[in-house]
This record gives sequence, structure tokens and C-alpha cells, in this order.
Amino acid sequence: MEHNASARINPYVHGARGLFCLMVFVYHVVHSGLPTFDLFARGLLGEALQTGKFGVEFFFGISGIVILPSLYRASSAVAFILDRYARILPVLWATVIAIAIFGWLSGKRLSLLLVGANLLAPPPFIDIIQINPAAWSLGYEFLFYGVCAVVFLISGVSRPLALALAVTSLILLVYYPRALLMIGGVLIAEKYLSSTLWQSLAKYPAIFFVLFLTVWRGLELASATDYVGFVTPAYLSFHDWISAFPFVVLGGVFGTIFLLGMSRGNGLFGRMLRWQVMQWLGTISFSFYLWPPIVMAGVKLIMSRMGLVDALGSGSQLFFLLVSLPPSLIIATISHRFLEVKVTGQIRKRLDRVAKPAVRPINKVLDGTQGGNLMGEQSNVLDCSTSHRRKTIAS
Repeated sequence: MEHNASARINPYVHGARGLFCLMVFVYHVVHSGLPTFDLFARGLLGEALQTGKFGVEFFFGISGIVILPSLYRASSAVAFILDRYARILPVLWATVIAIAIFGWLSGKRLSLLLVGANLLAPPPFIDIIQINPAAWSLGYEFLFYGVCAVVFLISGVSRPLALALAVTSLILLVYYPRALLMIGGVLIAEKYLSSTLWQSLAKYPAIFFVLFLTVWRGLELASATDYVGFVTPAYLSFHDWISAFPFVVLGGVFGTIFLLGMSRGNGLFGRMLRWQVMQWLGTISFSFYLWPPIVMAGVKLIMSRMGLVDALGSGSQLFFLLVSLPPSLIIATISHRFLEVKVTGQIRKRLDRVAKPAVRPINKVLDGTQGGNLMGEQSNVLDCSTSHRRKTIAS
């Protein structure tokens, strides 16, 4: 969240963060490997529960919506990047260090090199083992932030160079289609989807929510790879990838229409996102995204050692959900108040004093007083650069 963010928060986007976090949490339960009832494992409901993982894609879309305005408000591109690091790293580092300590105490020693690499949240093209399985998306986030900031900086110096970087970023995005909705988010933020047709379709966000999940789940099943290799050329033959790509684009269109309608509070979705519980979940969403895998690992270990899995049988997964959720919410709330508010707040105060004189202010670039080009060209370049971004989760 940005300084003075309360005056700029879109309550629908804020509530959506809570919804998407809840989706991811449910997916972790479903994917726990614990026995469950056939009702939850098969058929339409079973497939629907499997789509909870795609809440991360929607987080990427939220990133596209909120990050460009955040960049415009920043005093400089350097200040923007430092602010993003201050926003994300305290919680990320706390979870990674907690997992490393737990591993060392339990005899599963993790190398310092692996722990250090995880603390940096490397981009997706650097393949490393994720100590915190939920943190994979942060590499997309940081790459998206960096691309936006660099394009913004160099566009005032060399627009062809900026466009070249933007095109390169889009090529990377094609290779990693899970971040596709970042483009949709940027289009929404830059008001490129204001035509009557887009607005009419966006009146029914629930329909396009279901359509996106259906297409994305179908692509996952058709690609016959795990989610890590989702429709990427590295995991598919060229023919299969080309065959799947039109459906990737279709899914991106459906997801973008959903994000547009959601961000405007349309339909039942809009009313639901204004609920107090959704607003609260939106507030703690980043911590609620990163801490539950650790809590769940502990609960699952206790269940196994106490013989509860054998005793509960098909009820194990439901019990796991009910027991894991309360401590996950409590820890996320504590993490938000201490790490996201207090620690990040202190870091931001120090960074503000350091970063302000480092680079020319962005608002001067925008009004054309430096660099020669202006707002219209800048917006178009940024639109092209939307390649990689996460969970807004982290914005």
C-alpha cells in the first residue's frame, strides 16, 4: 500500500485481494494430499476447487491496475523500486527465514546459498527451488516493477529503446503466460477499455470470472504438465504450444473483462467485495498469502504424528481446512500490523530521505518539463511494458 493510500483505495479491488487469497488458501487445502470426500475430489465441484490456484493470476491483474498509478505518484523511478522492495521484503524474508530455521531444527538443513537466493525473489527465468511455495509469484512481481520503472526512465531519453524493451518484455510474457493478466490490468489502469462494448461486457463480471477459470483449467489439463509448466514452450512441443496459444489469449480477454467489471463494482461480485470480511481479508492479503503454507505444513505434520489422518479418513481434508484457517488468519493479522505497517513504514521513512534526490521526479517527466515527450507517449510505452508482475498481491 502506498503513502496516504486510504484516500485512493478502490474498495472493490481491495476486497478482491481478499477473495483471491481465499481462493489460493482453499487450493492449498485441496492440494494437501489428504483424503477427502468424493464430492470434493471429483466432478464439477472437484474441478472448481482445483481452480483456486488461479487466484494468483488475478493478483497479477490487480498489479497491472494499481502499480502504474503508484509509479506516477512516486518522486522518482528509484524511489518507486525501493518502495516496492520495502513493501514486499519484510514479510518474504520473515517467512523464508522461519522455514529455514524450522528445516534446520528438524534436521532438513537448507544451504545458505538457496536461502539467500529465495530472499531475493528471483525472476521466473531463474529456476530455483522455492523454500516458501507461495513466493514463486514475487519473482514475476519484481520483474514487472523493474520493467515498468526502466521503460519509464528511458522513454524520456530514447523512445525506440523503450519500445524495444517493452517488446522484449511482451515476448517474455508470452513465454510465461501466467502473468498475462498484467496486460489487462495495465489496459484498465490506462483507460484503454472505456468503449461501450467493453463496459457493457464488464457489467457481468461473474460470467467472465467463470469463463476465465474454465479456459485456464482446460489449458492446464490439455497441456498435461504441472502448474509450474503451465502452457510454456519449455514444457510443450512447438505444435502443442501454438495450438494452445489462441486459448491463452481468449483466457486473457475473459480475465481482463472480469477485472474491469470487478474494479467498477459491477453485479453481485461488486456487492460481495464490499463486505466487511472481504475488506479485512484484503487488508491482510499479502501476509495471508505467504504465511499459510508454513502453518499448513505444521498442522499437517501434527495430524500425521497424532494419527488423525487415519482416524478421520475422508474427513481429513475438511478438518485440515478448519484447523489451519484460524491460525493462518491470526498470524497474517500480526504480520500485517508488525511487518507491513510498522517495519515497512520505518523503512519507507528512511528511504524517502535517501531516494528523493537520486533521480529526476516522475511528475516532471509526465508533464514534459524534462525528456521532451509527455504523457500520451509515456502511457503507450508503459502499456507495452506490462510483462511481468504478482500478486498484487503485493501492492
